[in-house]
Amino acid sequence: MRTTLKDLLHAINILGDDRDVTVDGIDAIAVCPPVKFTPEGLEHFRKTLNATVEVEYKNDSHLDTYVSDEEEDVNERAWNLLASLAGYCPEKDFNKWFEGEDAKMI
Repeated sequence: MRTTLKDLLHAINILGDDRDVTVDGIDAIAVCPPVKFTPEGLEHFRKTLNATVEVEYKNDSHLDTYVSDEEEDVNERAWNLLASLAGYCPEKDFNKWFEGEDAKMI
């Protein structure tokens, strides 16, 4: 199934379960709900949130999620977004993009 990274993050919020997301050619990382963005975070990651996502089901119950896009730098930017969501960024950026009173679930 093809969708956007934004829609995948929304689905992870709706399902309420942690999901491992693999970024093509880079690595996998857990995405843990709730996934929230501030308006500044949405703008900062706007292009990345529109990245194409491939979702494949394996072994009837295992969900493998792959992020890929035809643009060369999208996979790297998707990885940076997901790693930032996991806290692998400076605290000031994390707070600016994902925390605070104006942060809303995607």
